[in-house]
Amino acid sequence: MTPEIEKASAEALAFLKAHKAGVLATVSREGKPHASAVYYTCDDKFNIYFLTLASSRKYAAASANPSAAFVIGTQEIPQTLQIEGSISEVRRPEGLEEREAQLIDILTSNGTYYAPITKLDPSDTVLMWLQPKWIRWADYTSPLNGNKNIFTEIPVAHL
Repeated sequence: MTPEIEKASAEALAFLKAHKAGVLATVSREGKPHASAVYYTCDDKFNIYFLTLASSRKYAAASANPSAAFVIGTQEIPQTLQIEGSISEVRRPEGLEEREAQLIDILTSNGTYYAPITKLDPSDTVLMWLQPKWIRWADYTSPLNGNKNIFTEIPVAHL
């Protein structure tokens, strides 16, 4: 990786880790798009982990068509992170207890309001994983004009 891409990759990963919610887009078996907000945790390879209900539209869509997109954006500092990849259910192998614990911490971190999934039937809860195939970091704070200085594709093969 070039130094510029390494820098952008580090910035994008820090951005991903600094946030806890994003928008997941899936496509149903019938080809209908569906987008929903999800609380997530991630690892150093930009893998996204989140909980959903087995009875949800996003779970049905992911089961029928594993292609998905995920985006995080902020208004305060104009930056976005786009991730496209394959989504699948995690079958709870050893070592994922930490991911689930991180998600529960995120879901209950607001002392006043808890994330909606925490109020629903835990026996219907499924841990999902979005494995990135394409990542693009956009930093609109750059003083220069043009796409070259705003958008950086992060090569997944080097993660």
